[in-house]
Amino acid sequence: MDAVVAALPVAVVYFSGWAYLSSYLGEFGIDATQVEIAFSTVLVYAFIPLQDWKVVAYVMVLAALVYALTLVPEMPAWRKNLLSVVTGFFALGLLFVVSWAAKGDAYQMATYVWNGEKSQTVPVLSPTDQSKPPYPQFKACIDRRQVRQIIGLPEQLFLLCRSPESPCVYGTMFVVGKDGNIIYTANRVRKPENDNENCPK
Repeated sequence: MDAVVAALPVAVVYFSGWAYLSSYLGEFGIDATQVEIAFSTVLVYAFIPLQDWKVVAYVMVLAALVYALTLVPEMPAWRKNLLSVVTGFFALGLLFVVSWAAKGDAYQMATYVWNGEKSQTVPVLSPTDQSKPPYPQFKACIDRRQVRQIIGLPEQLFLLCRSPESPCVYGTMFVVGKDGNIIYTANRVRKPENDNENCPK
């Protein structure tokens, strides 16, 4: 039982990181289950939604319930049992709150990429790759300064080339392997929540 209790915080942190990454990658049409993501990477990204005010406020309420449950000895048995049930539901609800916060934070970060507010990324490609069909399109995108990094993983680098016509809606995703070769490209379409959203070009 003690081992289960000790593992719960790690499980919540991992869930937080996975919820964030799956939502964030989903904004670019990437299935997180098809990408090899290290455990340490998931833990690093976990702290983005965990710092969200909704999660912090919820944890404070949950901590108050646990405090009342464990440190108030004069409480009648029936009230303590009821509080135990309520605390259990609140603990389960924490996962939903974390997921909610993760989706919001992921959408915001994806918006930074689509709006070109992240710094431009220019990877060094393999010389042999420069003769392949995707390279001219990639080079043209670099010249327009429209390449933005989605995420960098040990084996792959995911990049977004924003469209010159509608850069916040249309783009081409390039996936570059660790050997400097473009593995594949895919067209991406994203509809902003606000159709009148100001889109920097």
